[in-house]
Amino acid sequence: MRIIKKIIVVMLLLMAAAAAAALAYYFTVTGGSTLQEDKLAMSENFAEVFDVNGDKAAEIAFSGADKKIKIGELPQSAKNAFIAAEDKKFYRHHGLDYARILKATVKNIGAHAFKQGASTISQQLIKNTHLSNEKTLKRKLKEIKLTRELEKKFSKDEILETYLNTIYFGHSCYGIAGAADFYFGKNAQELTPGESAMLAAIIRSPNRYSPFVDPEKCMAARDGVLKKMRDLGYLSEAEYDAALAEPLPQRQDNSISSRSYLQCVAEELDGISALYSPYRAYGGIRIYTYMDAKLQNYAENLKTDADRAGKSIVVEDNKTYGIAAYYTSEGNIRRQPGSLFKPLAVYAPAIENDLISPCTPILDEKTNFGDYLPANYKDVYHGYVSARQALSESINIPAVKILSQMGVSESEKYLSAMGLKIREEDKNLSLALGGVSEGFTLQQLTGAYALFARGGIYAPPAFIRRIETSDRELLYERKIDSRRVFSEDTVFLVNDMLKDAAKSGTAKKLAALNLPLCAKTGTCGADKGNTDAYTIAYTGSHTVGVWLGNADNALTNITGGGLPCHYAMLLCRRLYGNAAPQPLPECTEIETAAIDRIAYEREHTVLLATPDQPKKYTMLEYFRRSALPKTMSTTFSAPKIEAELRCKNGTVYIDVCQAEYYNILIERENNGKIQTIYDGKASPCQDSAVRKNEKYSYRITPYFIDDAGEKIVGDTLRLPAVYIRSTPAQNDRREDYGRWWEACRA
Repeated sequence: MRIIKKIIVVMLLLMAAAAAAALAYYFTVTGGSTLQEDKLAMSENFAEVFDVNGDKAAEIAFSGADKKIKIGELPQSAKNAFIAAEDKKFYRHHGLDYARILKATVKNIGAHAFKQGASTISQQLIKNTHLSNEKTLKRKLKEIKLTRELEKKFSKDEILETYLNTIYFGHSCYGIAGAADFYFGKNAQELTPGESAMLAAIIRSPNRYSPFVDPEKCMAARDGVLKKMRDLGYLSEAEYDAALAEPLPQRQDNSISSRSYLQCVAEELDGISALYSPYRAYGGIRIYTYMDAKLQNYAENLKTDADRAGKSIVVEDNKTYGIAAYYTSEGNIRRQPGSLFKPLAVYAPAIENDLISPCTPILDEKTNFGDYLPANYKDVYHGYVSARQALSESINIPAVKILSQMGVSESEKYLSAMGLKIREEDKNLSLALGGVSEGFTLQQLTGAYALFARGGIYAPPAFIRRIETSDRELLYERKIDSRRVFSEDTVFLVNDMLKDAAKSGTAKKLAALNLPLCAKTGTCGADKGNTDAYTIAYTGSHTVGVWLGNADNALTNITGGGLPCHYAMLLCRRLYGNAAPQPLPECTEIETAAIDRIAYEREHTVLLATPDQPKKYTMLEYFRRSALPKTMSTTFSAPKIEAELRCKNGTVYIDVCQAEYYNILIERENNGKIQTIYDGKASPCQDSAVRKNEKYSYRITPYFIDDAGEKIVGDTLRLPAVYIRSTPAQNDRREDYGRWWEACRA
């Protein structure tokens, strides 16, 4: 018994010591923490925006920062929505829900990490306004102390009112009054139960549950809050059903064109705020961007007398992966890319897979691909064309043929790596011509093209490079998430093909610049008119994207090679003036090979030319080493010909075939004597200097003169011997006359 008592005493002493130590630790950690009432009232909040040179460009006011609402002005369903979602015991506890704390502690111990919180509305208010977002024991203890002080000093309604006026709802929007205006275009007093539940659902993770980011997740989260409200008796069954039927809000694009860049900065800030607590923005922040202020001003004011549609312009700095200028009159909308998609979805992946090279011949003809019947522009077809010509002139059928052979799944793999996700219904051959249901923004397409200027390295373009608090504390610094999509040799070949597009193809308006640049155009439309027209041009320094069209799909007669190409030309001229941009990337892995032009044009095969083949019968082309042709042409390695011999009226006729690329030497042998009867360019030959009743034989030797002046002799062809007979007399018997053909036979 004494032993048990001693054990109990020791245990009590240990527990007391532990409690004393914990208490001492608590007071030590929280000793300097004091509730500051001024932090509970959000002041007017804004962000200063700086350009790439560090000069202040503008200010952005946060939505709702200057809007407040009294708790008594809110519908009861609005208050109930947040209580149901965040803290159902709010009016019954004194700031701390000990049962939730114990439950969360057990789960966190099991997970060996702070996986689950147990914060009440009061605790959230303290954390948002007084503390950092770090998950540590010290921060939690400070939160507990300040929460207790908050509960002693303010009523529950005052706490809830302050909470709702300061909570972050995403999209740079603070407070329920600002959120009601931003999401629904109404005053907070007018919020319905469904709208209130949606706002209560958003605050858990604004960048995840926003209806403008992921409507499906938003709907599920909202319906979950409504269910809690019904289960807690805040909604009747009829009210619950009515709230479930409420639609989610649709984003209203109220863009002001002159502030296009700033709007994109604000949108990007929404995503970045997930990396730091948005409540750190209290008091203002400083946003440093990639904006080239002079170029931005030029892009905003760029117009011509030919303007007859809305437009968007993107200029990306290829070195920093940052957007130097951005303008739109139609909003940051997603559109079908049309033929702009061909290098991204077809040609670059096919080259990477050694399926094609720039000179690969492809038959351009009307083709039915099962249930898909694409057509060329104006229904014009060209017969055999090279992949280079097909891309430069943006011919449709070859692109579809290449994708058909390569497979859509292979194309999808590369598109995904470039940040161009396609839907399940888009996984068909129309992908080759930009047939995607959802479309892409001009920033996405420009960012994808920029990888060709960087040797195959992709990173999503951005507007923001750094964010600081007003007192210069660093909140965020961009880390470029780059990845290789295509090998350097593939990129070199695509660039070389798109240089042709800018010189003589669909983007030939750019040739006037006399700059080392590449370009691709794209047009979406039908017989009645076009909806989208693009040009994307790039140098080693910048990638310029131009789109013309209308958000409401109003038709125009604009094509990608027209006005968009003209604007791209003006932008490049503005960028470089008389200076040269950085060169496009070179590649040491590329092979230059001489191809037999004869076999290419006549037989549509790619064969290596022999070393001594005359240059006028060859064509130079680039290849990846892995795709270099291995078969050598025999056209000039061992010249061969065919010939036919015939006689008529005592004259020998020699018709030479397959010798238009050679000279020929024709020799005649008679009675042991050899005589040259012709030496020159291959052509039909006749020999009338023959005698009757004598035998002749002929031999033909093809040859050519190489570029060094050397005579290259081929195989000699020996023709059958010819015996010239006398022609039958007119009074010969009929049976003899019927054998007239024997007068000249071999």
